[in-house]
Amino acid sequence: MSAFLGPIHYWMYEKIKVQEELLRRIAAKAEQEGWLAAAAEFVREEERPLEQIIDAANIHGWLNGHIESVERRYAELTTAVLAGHAERLEELKAIAYGLGREKSAAADSTAEQCYKRIEDCTLNGMPCDGVNIVTDKSEEHFSWEQRFDVHGAYWIEAGGNAADYYALRQQLIAGILAGTPFVLASPAPGTYSLCRR
Repeated sequence: MSAFLGPIHYWMYEKIKVQEELLRRIAAKAEQEGWLAAAAEFVREEERPLEQIIDAANIHGWLNGHIESVERRYAELTTAVLAGHAERLEELKAIAYGLGREKSAAADSTAEQCYKRIEDCTLNGMPCDGVNIVTDKSEEHFSWEQRFDVHGAYWIEAGGNAADYYALRQQLIAGILAGTPFVLASPAPGTYSLCRR
């Protein structure tokens, strides 16, 4: 089976696992606080290595299906938790930030290395979708554009607000960057830059 799998497939699986972990932590908080009794139903626990679970005859389809699944469940869970309780978003942002801190970029990272770490920990569809396009890079600065939104539709379908997804993502990224000299700026919708603090 390993002959069918390349580094990009393992990379994508790790990205899925990060979002699964964020979902799991939100579900645990929801149950602990009594916000949502059935929150655990949104969680998919899977600890086996990729080569043991992937459909070798349809690697791309398997990964794409798992991306869609975690995106949909994340949107549904978060929307259910926030329904009628927008104030809970602050607690969910703290969870996202905490996970980001655990996945943080090295303190001596360049801007490009910080971007790579962000990409290691966030989902943007499949690589062939070409969601993010790098527009400028140096050791001190790194910019990119998000060509289209691959997340919002899941939140709209769940009856939620795509802005909540981006608020949580921003906190995850803030956690990833917390120990570095860089911060994320978004000078316009869909445009992002890593700049020195």
